[in-house]
Amino acid sequence: MVRSLPLDVQDNIKFLLKSGYSYSSIIKRVPGVKKSTISDYKRIWFPNMGPLKSGCKSEITATTKSYIRRSVISGKLKTRKDVQRYLCDLGCAIGYSACLKLLKSMEFQVRI
Repeated sequence: MVRSLPLDVQDNIKFLLKSGYSYSSIIKRVPGVKKSTISDYKRIWFPNMGPLKSGCKSEITATTKSYIRRSVISGKLKTRKDVQRYLCDLGCAIGYSACLKLLKSMEFQVRI
């Protein structure tokens, strides 16, 4: 039979799950706990809670996207390279393919 975690660790996991932290951030904050343990406790404590958000957070905000969209339509940013330079000036280190995906997600026809 598997022994349970100490109560302070359980309380810590419960608080982090309520706060909406991802599994990876909980694993970093609580040493010695695996993803399966966290999901088991989540299933016991919060049976109606939906899945946690997954994936990377976007560095490019919705406001920046709308500004880029307006700038491309008005002609301030004419090429993919101009968009990439603008984002690098803002501090978003973005590569060639990521810039293409960004423009395609805004429904611009982009060619390689």
